[in-house]
Amino acid sequence: MKNLFPLLGILLLAGACAKPQGTENVIELPEKSHVVQVDSVESGILLNPIGIAATGDYLVIANMHKDTIFDVFDQHSLHYLYSDLIYGGGPNDMSQFRWMRPWGDNAFYTVGLGVPLITQVKAGDKRMTASEKKMVSWDKDICQDIYPLEDDRFLIQPGQKEGGWILYQQSGDEVIDMPASPFQDEEPDNKNLVKTYQNRTAQVAVHPGKKRIAFFYHQFPYMRMFDFNGRIVKEGCVGEKITNPSAYFNQEYGYYSTCAYTDERIVVRYMPKDQKAGVTYFQVWDWEGNLLSRLEVQDEFYLFALSPNGKTLYAVKIDNDHLFWAKLPDIG
Repeated sequence: MKNLFPLLGILLLAGACAKPQGTENVIELPEKSHVVQVDSVESGILLNPIGIAATGDYLVIANMHKDTIFDVFDQHSLHYLYSDLIYGGGPNDMSQFRWMRPWGDNAFYTVGLGVPLITQVKAGDKRMTASEKKMVSWDKDICQDIYPLEDDRFLIQPGQKEGGWILYQQSGDEVIDMPASPFQDEEPDNKNLVKTYQNRTAQVAVHPGKKRIAFFYHQFPYMRMFDFNGRIVKEGCVGEKITNPSAYFNQEYGYYSTCAYTDERIVVRYMPKDQKAGVTYFQVWDWEGNLLSRLEVQDEFYLFALSPNGKTLYAVKIDNDHLFWAKLPDIG
């Protein structure tokens, strides 16, 4: 494997120099869109969320402006149980982090702020533990984001890639670039780093068991499904062929924003051209890159999570004391 990884890097780099063939492919939008109603319950505390994760038994919300970081709720009844963990240097303390993602039964992991620190957090009936911490030996650049894949392989978004991604194999300190974003060669020539990042970045979903990485590009209706070697399994424009990328580069708002995923499904938030106020729009995908359904959830929110079985969507809002939830339709 150590000898194979650099070879894969050469092949991927060569492929990235040509215009992606997938830009000619169109993945059709399902004709039917399911309308999904939302219910809510009072949480009992004021929520200022920066993250949310649904584990096997618990719904965990990272809350700003509190001494304790995490508020823990029973996932089934949505009753508040307790709050736990603080920022600090102790063995069960948290470092500053950006992301929360499910990781096994009643656990999730966080990603360090600007550093490749992965902290696994487990929730119990009365307390949480954050004792499993892994600092990946990546010191080449600022780490914007990181996903553990398998063994000592990671998907990393370095700062200097301006929205792009690399695969990093810790043993051997080997790096290969993921393919460039599908229309990177046609980006406008400007010095706006924020806009460049938006034009290249993607919402990411990872399935270690199926060895799949899904990219939903922020600025474009475009999807790519990779294996863990960075090879493209499936890709294409979503809904219609993109013949004029500049129209998307100049958009104030992107197409894909946030996503959540389970062993069976990926649910990604998107913004259609005919969007209505008071509605949040989602696409439902499987791990082979098939677009299964569209959802119109009758409320507006940004932070959301899925129950492990994918049947319930949970959401939170800034400066709000409610937990929002919706039962999702059976799909495929």
